[in-house]
Amino acid sequence: MIVTIATVKGFQNGIRNKVVQVHGSYIVDHAANVEGAEPMVVSSIHLPKFVDQALSPQGIKPAGVKHLAVSASKACIVKGESELDGVVAKGMSHRDFQFGMSGFVTKRCVDSLTDGRWVYISQAMADRLRLDTGDHLTLVFFVNDSLGRGRPRAARPLIAGLFETGIEQIDNQVVYTDLSLVQKYLDVKPGFTQIEIWEDEKSPLDPMVLSMQLPAGMLRISDSRQFHRQIYDWLAILNTNVWVILTLMALVAIIAMATILLILMVEKTAFVGIAQAMGSSIGQIQRVFLWQSAYIVSIGVVIGNMLAIALCLFQDKTHFLTLNQEVYFVKYVMVDLDPWAILWVNLGIITASIIAAVLPVQWIKRMTPSRAIRFQ
Repeated sequence: MIVTIATVKGFQNGIRNKVVQVHGSYIVDHAANVEGAEPMVVSSIHLPKFVDQALSPQGIKPAGVKHLAVSASKACIVKGESELDGVVAKGMSHRDFQFGMSGFVTKRCVDSLTDGRWVYISQAMADRLRLDTGDHLTLVFFVNDSLGRGRPRAARPLIAGLFETGIEQIDNQVVYTDLSLVQKYLDVKPGFTQIEIWEDEKSPLDPMVLSMQLPAGMLRISDSRQFHRQIYDWLAILNTNVWVILTLMALVAIIAMATILLILMVEKTAFVGIAQAMGSSIGQIQRVFLWQSAYIVSIGVVIGNMLAIALCLFQDKTHFLTLNQEVYFVKYVMVDLDPWAILWVNLGIITASIIAAVLPVQWIKRMTPSRAIRFQ
C-alpha cells in the first residue's frame, strides 16, 4: 500500500512539476480564448502594469512571482528536407526559454542566436524531419493580406538545439523560437498571446491580486490546472485506481488475518478446552488469541514499513525501474514518500486487522470443554 501510494503520487507530482516548469504556474491570455483553438492575439499596449515593471531594468516583480515571460504562439507548417508537419511556433525571449526549458534541452548548437533567428525543436520532430542542430528549419506562416486572404510567409531560422520533455502535446506540436520572429506574422503588431507566470515556492502567489490589474474583459488569469485540463483530468483518474488497489489489498489483508487466526484456533482447540475446564472465561481466552494476532500484525507492519520505505528510497536514489517516456511522460518510476500517507496506511491496516481478529474469536464461544479437549 505504501509503495502504491508513493509511486502514484510521485508520478502525478512529476508530471505536474514538468508541466509547471514548461508553461508556468499561472497563465494570462485573452479572455475570449477557447480550448483547442488558436490563441487570440492581444496588442502589447494591453500588457499589465506588473509585467512592464518586471521587464524594466529594475525588475520589480509582484509578490509571489519568481519569473514571468511574455510569449506569442501561432500555427505554422515546418518543413524539413522532404517532410512537412503542422505545429505551433511559440515565440519568446531566449532568456525566458532557458528558464523554463533548459532542463529538457538535450543538444545545443554553438553560435546559433545571431539576429534572434533561432529555433528549438524536439528530438522526435528532428528525427521525423531528418534535421539536426545547425540546420535551417523552414517555418511557413499564413498571414492575412488587405483583402483578408491568407498568404504564406516563410522564415528559415537556425536550429539552436533539441529538447525532450516527454509530454507528447509539447514534443510533437510545439517549436520554440524568438518572440520578434513570431510577432512579424501576427495580425496585431506588436502583440502577444499569453503571459506565463512561475510562482515562487517560498511565498505563494495570490492570483486575485494580479487579476485586479488586468484589463477587464480583455485578459484573464488561469492556473496550470485550468490551462492543461486534459493532463490534470487524466492524473485525477489515477486516484480512483489507487483507491481500488488499496481496497483490494485491504480485503486480502482482512481475509489473510482471519484465516491465520482461525488456523491458530483450530491448532489450539485442546488448549481452549483445558483453559475453560480450569475456570478461564471466554473473554480471557479470546484476549489470548487477540494478543497473539496483535503480535503477528505488529511484526508484519514493522517489516512491511521497512521494506516499503527502503524500496522507495532505493528507487528514488538509483532510478532502477525505468519507464518508456513516450508512454508515461517520465523516464523512470518516481516516488514521493508522504509521512501522513504512511501513518494513515498503518492505522488503516491495524484497524482492518482488529476487525479481522475480532470476528473469528467469536467461534470460541461455540466450543464446549469436553469436545475441545477431545479434538484432534
